[in-house]
Amino acid sequence: MALMSKSGLFQEEDLLRTDRFQTFFVATIVAAIGGILNLTFFGNKLIDSDNILYFRLDFVAFVIGIVITVPLYFRLGRGQNRKIVTAFLWVWTMIMAFTTWFEGGLFSPLLLCLPILFVFAALYTTQTTFLSICTFLSALIVVMGLNHHYGWLPADEAMLLEDLVPRVLSILVLTTLSGYVCWIFGRVLKSSFDELKSENKRVVQSEDTIRKLANTDGLTGSLGRIGAESAYQELLETINFSDESIMTYFVDLDNFKTINDLFDHHAGDQLLITISDRLNALLHQRGFVCRFGGDEFVMVLRVPHDFNGFAASIVESLRQPHFILGTEATVTGSVGVAVVNDEQLSFTDLCKKADMAMYKAKQSGKNQYHCYSDSLQREYMRNLTIVYNLESALDKQLLDVFFQPKINLRTNKIDGAESLLRWNRGNDEGIRPDEFIPIVESTELIHSIGAWVINESCRACKTWQKAGKPIKVAVNVSALQLTRSGFYQIVVDALNRNDLPASLLEIEITEHSLITDEPLVKTQLAALKTLGVSLAIDDFGTGYSNITYLTELQIDVLKLDRSFITQIDQLESPRVIVSAVMKMAQALGMKVVAEGIETEAECGILKAFNCDYGQGFLWSRAVPSSALLTLIGDFQQKKPANFRDYRNMKAIKSA
Repeated sequence: MALMSKSGLFQEEDLLRTDRFQTFFVATIVAAIGGILNLTFFGNKLIDSDNILYFRLDFVAFVIGIVITVPLYFRLGRGQNRKIVTAFLWVWTMIMAFTTWFEGGLFSPLLLCLPILFVFAALYTTQTTFLSICTFLSALIVVMGLNHHYGWLPADEAMLLEDLVPRVLSILVLTTLSGYVCWIFGRVLKSSFDELKSENKRVVQSEDTIRKLANTDGLTGSLGRIGAESAYQELLETINFSDESIMTYFVDLDNFKTINDLFDHHAGDQLLITISDRLNALLHQRGFVCRFGGDEFVMVLRVPHDFNGFAASIVESLRQPHFILGTEATVTGSVGVAVVNDEQLSFTDLCKKADMAMYKAKQSGKNQYHCYSDSLQREYMRNLTIVYNLESALDKQLLDVFFQPKINLRTNKIDGAESLLRWNRGNDEGIRPDEFIPIVESTELIHSIGAWVINESCRACKTWQKAGKPIKVAVNVSALQLTRSGFYQIVVDALNRNDLPASLLEIEITEHSLITDEPLVKTQLAALKTLGVSLAIDDFGTGYSNITYLTELQIDVLKLDRSFITQIDQLESPRVIVSAVMKMAQALGMKVVAEGIETEAECGILKAFNCDYGQGFLWSRAVPSSALLTLIGDFQQKKPANFRDYRNMKAIKSA
């Protein structure tokens, strides 16, 4: 009873569908018209002066029903379907009651319509209306039975009942039973429908949740890639490219991994949320922010053609202090900018262009922005081609390792050599090392090429050792190589494979490798130091060096960048810097190598500063392993005439 206490199965307003009841009303009107036609062609005394209204009363009742139903039909769909359906059922309940009485009462076949009225009342009206209709029809049956017995209203003698009570009770029981069955049927359907409606609601909510998860980043609340693509398509459908453009900003945080390492991933997540909020605050409802992945965000704005300066605002917003676990931290970002001026550019291609520009901003020093251009696209494609060709050259063994000698400035002998990658064979375009090496170091290809260079360097060093020239070989290693956990094992395997003592290998790293705060870098460098491998800082003075790291990692060698050497015989400032580095290195027990020495004057000044080693074109360019053996012999025999031959060799030093 509780299920039906307030409404019928389909009594909810949103389920009283207009189209369903329009069909029902039309069917009722058609049935009424059929009754009218039946009375017209087959009824007795349709028109007679003895009739109260001149026409038969059942004919009049059908006409009245149609007249009332038609305006009700046209009021459907105006927000009052519930009231209209209730009025409709009462109208036809009264009409069927009258016509049943008029056409024979309990003998009329129209009694079969009563269960139909019960069904519709149970399904589409309130409890009060249903019980009212049931009570009314039950009372009608009793009254019709009394009329048959007493003849209150004119009736055929054949319809007069002597056995009133059994017949009335039978009809009343059948009618009541029909009403009860409709009641139970309505309750069961109501319960089932409520369950289906509840399940449908859960399905809709689940779909909404899935759609939200698919379209929205769960951490920051900004759009995800799928949601961003949809939002971008909406922009394309509404924008007028003659007056407006779509600006895209690809934002990548600089050194975000450091935050995760210094604090924890929860702190990193909070930082990403803050970054997302700052970027959304800049939009002013002109576009959307998408978390593209990791610490990458994409901003898309619909702006006029003369819009500018927004990229600088992004960079400035990102560099504002962040408070992480109570500590103030500075985080910067690199931004790539791309413009859409036609609707043919997909969201994926747009992000690729902005991504290219972003990487250019990173290569230019980070904490800045760069705009996409066709030249950048050509550069990007050229870089892809270089990487592909280098990978092919590695597979086909077309790469070489050359060695530039390192001169002991006190003994004027070769005490070591630096290995330098060369691509002379299969390099039809003559791509120089200072172009292809930075490209390789920015890709995963550096791991395979780097491992190969380490092994080739160890193999060459072992060859020198067997030839009675046990000099040390130095190998340049990029920051990306040090962040891979297997780097230490690569070095160990190369030493074991070539049976080379660890003391003859020196690993050169850049200052950038030390400021990443990557624990794995320190761990692997410390392990190499324990193994007996020497550690050197390459291009010292061009970046930021933490003196604590130099002592903690027990750095053996500092290599002065050639920018300090080229004008050391002309300007005072380089001499001051070199002198200070020499004194610091001596105090810390480190050796100093001066790179890029090209003149005797430069060499003389460095000797006066007690520099330990020199390296440069003054003595030799990089040469193959076999040529280095000859060069070592020439130095031992002091044949300066031969030195010039090595200086003129067409082997170009790596950048």
